[in-house]
Amino acid sequence: MHRITIASIQPPCLDEASPQSHDEMVEAGFDLLREALGKDTAFCVLPEYFNVFGADTAHYCALAANCTEFLDRARALASAHHSYIILPMIVPQGDAFYNRAYLIDSQGEIAGHYDKVHPTLGEREQFGVRAGSTPTVFDTPYGRIAIPICYDIYFPEFFTALTRLNPDILFFPSLQRSDHETASEAMLRTRAMDAKAYIVRSSYGRRADQAWKAGQIFGQSAIVHPDGTLLASAGHYEGIALAHVQVPFVWQRQRCGGYPAEPVRDFLDQDRRPEAYDT
Repeated sequence: MHRITIASIQPPCLDEASPQSHDEMVEAGFDLLREALGKDTAFCVLPEYFNVFGADTAHYCALAANCTEFLDRARALASAHHSYIILPMIVPQGDAFYNRAYLIDSQGEIAGHYDKVHPTLGEREQFGVRAGSTPTVFDTPYGRIAIPICYDIYFPEFFTALTRLNPDILFFPSLQRSDHETASEAMLRTRAMDAKAYIVRSSYGRRADQAWKAGQIFGQSAIVHPDGTLLASAGHYEGIALAHVQVPFVWQRQRCGGYPAEPVRDFLDQDRRPEAYDT
């Protein structure tokens, strides 16, 4: 059991998509990452599309060629601060692209990656993004982690499969713009409770010197407890969500009827009836 600090990085989303906006977002994101690493964090997660977001979507595929440069920068920071970094990018591979999140360990080595299992229609048709094949978990000294990406959260059966792999923390890079905040928060709380694991969402917020209004990208990089409690949120603006948590946390509660408290994951496993719902 460990007490560790986890950080979710929320870079700024600028009004106009351009090479300059992309560059400003990237540098602000790395500045926030360095700030978070200075707080003795065990894990830091960046948002989906980090190596291409902020540019015009027509240039995403060309920009994806810079993924090695981003990996090198993140690996150097992970090694210098002895922290894990989750780096999500659009990555070219052969004649296709993958929406991929790299897990960089505290020595700066690539410990593995996860490819988004549910790319959106836009990703598939506009950018040639191919789907990953399976939910994936990674063992670390601080527990088991998984990295579902954005649209993955809409599929409860995917989270059922993740739950069966017993993760302790779900890092959730996201670019959700079509939902409203209430729906996003409801899904975060629900999926944390589904998996009986922390969920750490990272997305983009408003630049700090600009006004936010409803209808704009809403930020909400957040950390949610396995019991559904919202522990931290970066709100609407660029920043960091930070929480000091116990890992693993075994969520316990009483079964209905006044029985003694026991781990929720255990008694749900005992009471499941897969023959009734074919999963």
